[in-house]
Amino acid sequence: MLIVMMALLVTPSRARSLSGGDDPVISRALNAGINAERIELLVIRAQSRGVSPDQLQQILTPVITLAERDLPYHLMMHKVVEGLAKQVSAHEIQLVLEHMQNSMIRSAALVDPWVARQEVQHLIETSRGSRTADEATRHYRNKLLESCAHSLQMHVDDDLLRDFLEEVSSMAIMKNGDVASIAAGLLVLFEMPVTQENPGLGVRLLVGAINAGFSASEIRKLPAALQSAHIHSHLPMEKIAGIMDQQRYDNIPAIHIIENLFQGNVGGSPAGFSAPGLDTYGDGHADRGRGQRPLTPPVP
Repeated sequence: MLIVMMALLVTPSRARSLSGGDDPVISRALNAGINAERIELLVIRAQSRGVSPDQLQQILTPVITLAERDLPYHLMMHKVVEGLAKQVSAHEIQLVLEHMQNSMIRSAALVDPWVARQEVQHLIETSRGSRTADEATRHYRNKLLESCAHSLQMHVDDDLLRDFLEEVSSMAIMKNGDVASIAAGLLVLFEMPVTQENPGLGVRLLVGAINAGFSASEIRKLPAALQSAHIHSHLPMEKIAGIMDQQRYDNIPAIHIIENLFQGNVGGSPAGFSAPGLDTYGDGHADRGRGQRPLTPPVP
């Protein structure tokens, strides 16, 4: 309650006074559009942790740089608060923020030209809901930027992310797809169990899933589901990828494909078909194979 009351009284001049007069760094932050309330709370926390004005300047500079470039900086602000709460040194926080800043700038070089394409703008328009066109573009651009930057921080190659975006834009996804699912694909590309050994296969699996109508939440579950299928079935990932493709071609709903993979039921199939090694659902016998039943019973 105290923080809420304090936030209601925040003004830019108050934020400057807390930093010790008209501090040029605080003024720069405010001029870049960073919320005065967030700056004040950050200054208060930094002072309570014994962070010097010079150290605060070093911490804030990468954040301000992104704000001035109209790039998402909110995750960096959160990282600062988290670092201060854990009593991480100012120097270590600065190094993390500089890494995040670099990744976001590289992300913009990949995402912004892609978002500017006419077909992508059309996709955003169809996904905007109650948002204005400008609000939708900013919302989805930020999602794409943050997802791309996260994968870059995890050492995914710039060219692989570029290939993913190119593949997505060459599919029917641009007519009836979902921007949120594309952002999720960028986010989890580094998590795909095949990405390190076979990057192209990781891209193909994700693009195929998005093209098949997987939601953003289903895309985020896909890496763990594939890993589970590999562990349970002992099949090579390339074989599992082929089986997953077949399930998509058989029009099995995405949620069922994900469940099949998590269960190790890589032969999961539409109603009326029993995967090899599995007994028919409800035939009066105990389940064999891997103890999994098909997700849908056969048609009588």
